[in-house]
Amino acid sequence: MSEILHWENWTTRKPHRCFGCGKTYPAGSQMVNAAYEDDGSVDSCYWCKTCQEYMHRYFEYGDETDFGEIFANDPDGWNTLRAEMEE
Repeated sequence: MSEILHWENWTTRKPHRCFGCGKTYPAGSQMVNAAYEDDGSVDSCYWCKTCQEYMHRYFEYGDETDFGEIFANDPDGWNTLRAEMEE
């Protein structure tokens, strides 16, 4: 299981891909920058607001996901949530 080392809201200065959905977001987007340790190595990634809310609603403690898996496994649910958040 991965251990979260850092989880902070950022306004991006360049385009970044969201780890949860795999979509690219432009510079100036509000995203979370996360650093984590897994099997002795440290890495970081970015999370969009939609994937953050998706995890908050549907994930349980200890759930993990691979790159792009949130959108790949539930594109309708992800798109519905994104539309709801944009209202």
